[in-house]
Amino acid sequence: MQTKRVLVCGLVQESNSFNPTLATLEDFAEYGIYEGNEILDTDNNRGATIDGMLKVLADEKITVVPAVSMRSISGGPVADDVVEWFLNKTIAAIEQSAKLDGVLVSLHGATMSASSGDVCGDILEKIRQTAGEDVVISASFDLHANITEKIIKNADYVSGYQTYPHLDHYEVGLRAAQLLAAHLNDNPAKVARVEIPMIAPAHGYTTTKGGLAKLMARAENMKNSGKIIDYSIFQVQPWLDTQDMSSTIIITAKDEEIALTVAAELAKDEFDLRHELLGTPLIEISEVIKKALNNKSGKPVVLVDSADSPNAGACGDSAAVLEALLPYRSELKCAVAVTDSAAIDKAFELGVGATADFTLGATIAPKLSNPVVVKNAVVKSLHDGTFYMYGPQERGQLRNIGKTAVLQAGNILINVSYHGKCEGDIAFYRSFGIEPELCDLVCVKACTSFRAGYESISAEICNTNTPGAAGPVLTDMPYEKRPKPMFPFEEITEEHISEAKCYR
Repeated sequence: MQTKRVLVCGLVQESNSFNPTLATLEDFAEYGIYEGNEILDTDNNRGATIDGMLKVLADEKITVVPAVSMRSISGGPVADDVVEWFLNKTIAAIEQSAKLDGVLVSLHGATMSASSGDVCGDILEKIRQTAGEDVVISASFDLHANITEKIIKNADYVSGYQTYPHLDHYEVGLRAAQLLAAHLNDNPAKVARVEIPMIAPAHGYTTTKGGLAKLMARAENMKNSGKIIDYSIFQVQPWLDTQDMSSTIIITAKDEEIALTVAAELAKDEFDLRHELLGTPLIEISEVIKKALNNKSGKPVVLVDSADSPNAGACGDSAAVLEALLPYRSELKCAVAVTDSAAIDKAFELGVGATADFTLGATIAPKLSNPVVVKNAVVKSLHDGTFYMYGPQERGQLRNIGKTAVLQAGNILINVSYHGKCEGDIAFYRSFGIEPELCDLVCVKACTSFRAGYESISAEICNTNTPGAAGPVLTDMPYEKRPKPMFPFEEITEEHISEAKCYR
């Protein structure tokens, strides 16, 4: 029997329409671009989605045809030449390979470019056109993917993260590859899709508690009982401004009718959660500062600046929280962060121990926040910006935020970096000499991912009303292309839920 051959590739980036900076090939190179056999080196993708894919292919004794894998931190839409570069490499690998039986693709699902609102759909369409209708295509996605009709028409199987905070990067790779392998072993399945015209801010929910956790548990019970094979409950990344956008239920089952029925049932359940998923009311910065001043627990109060979260595609350049903290520089020990390349250059020019006035913030998205002058700040330390993630999300993976300086203004420690990345991981502070557990207040620029590491060490976590490209009050954001009706902008009814449909 001839060995099956499966091509592996991936492009992962979460786009934010309100971030004015395009993601370039250099941004991907900083995170990691791997070609050919570099993909097979586990040091390059340990614990990542493609690692899970490779494990299944090895177990099934399927020959791997490695193409190209690339990933970038969330940010503005991707430059067109990035997508073109990836497609040229991937299509060439398909065309130059001997006959393929399948393609495994690692994607985010909420990727836009300068000219397209559906990069992942474009990629899958091009792969399908090149590989042919007989080749099985299985794709993995983030929980915040926008699963469009173009995606589902061109991929035989779709699998998304089932955790938020995201802890199942490896597992989603396993699932996507297992579906493909089963199909190649003459066990194909049916995939049903339902759209719900609703979005929710990423800080408003987790899969560890609340209604979404119960919905995930219900689907998991169906999977464990054997009723369905796989499920994905996609909460679309809300800061996409595109006409084709929705939250989506994907159900994979042996029987088409079961897939359709379960998808429709879970879509109704998600519709019922639409108000809960908006989260609790936000707290003003001044109120969080009061909480920190009155806190006697010995643990820090966490101020969540999700609006400026780089993990949600925001710029990381807002100094709004820092500005509010400056009057308390002698009273509160605080950790804050801001992305500001000019301030970094100045700090490196002055050197460790120097004292100077620094203007921080609003260098990338000046329309979303204002610069702040910090008087008599001391350059406490300088770094190359590399560190290893503490986890549990992506634990042990190497990250680089570019040249980094820690400035000290009274008791306020300011992590100033070239690139705001991975700010939800405790290592973002610890690796540069700032210990969150010894602070009175820690500002974390993340939506929910940080909770996996911070909840156990925090006195209180406060979702805060702050400015930024990932603004948590969605109705205040400047959408121009979004579909209508869409909750929470307009109220919707069950009639607005799409009909469950199988496409392949």
